[in-house]
Amino acid sequence: MNFSKTTSYSLNVLSYMAEHESIRMSASYLHNQLNIPYSYLRVMLGELSKNRFIKSIKGRDGGYILSRDKSDIFLMEIIDITEGPDSFNRCPMGFDKCPINGGCYLHPVWTKTRTDIIKILKTTSLADVITGKKLIK
Repeated sequence: MNFSKTTSYSLNVLSYMAEHESIRMSASYLHNQLNIPYSYLRVMLGELSKNRFIKSIKGRDGGYILSRDKSDIFLMEIIDITEGPDSFNRCPMGFDKCPINGGCYLHPVWTKTRTDIIKILKTTSLADVITGKKLIK
C-alpha cells in the first residue's frame, strides 16, 4: 500500500518528535530537519494538533511537542486521520468495483493481508517505531 504524502509526512514528523521528545520544535525547525515544504508542514501541524497528536506551546520558547506519550500513539490512528478510515478497503488492483463475479484471485489473499496489516498498525506505537524492537521478530 502506498500512503499519501500527508500520511508519510505525518508519520515522519511524529516519529521525529517521538525520537527527540525533549526538544520543542518550531515549524521552521521541522522544515529544516525533515525537508518538508514549509506551507504544507504548517497545515499538517495544525491538523496533527487538532487531532491531539501534538500541542502547540506559545511564546518565546514555544514550539510543538507530542501531546501524549509516544507509547500511546498508534500508527493506525495517524493513518485514519490522514488517509481516512476506509483506506484499507480499496482494491489492490486499483479497481473501483471488482470486475469479476465473486472477486478476483487476489481477493482472499488481500483480505487476509489487510487484516494482518491493520492488526500490526493498531498495535504499533511511535515508541515501537523509534526503537524497532516490536517490528523485528
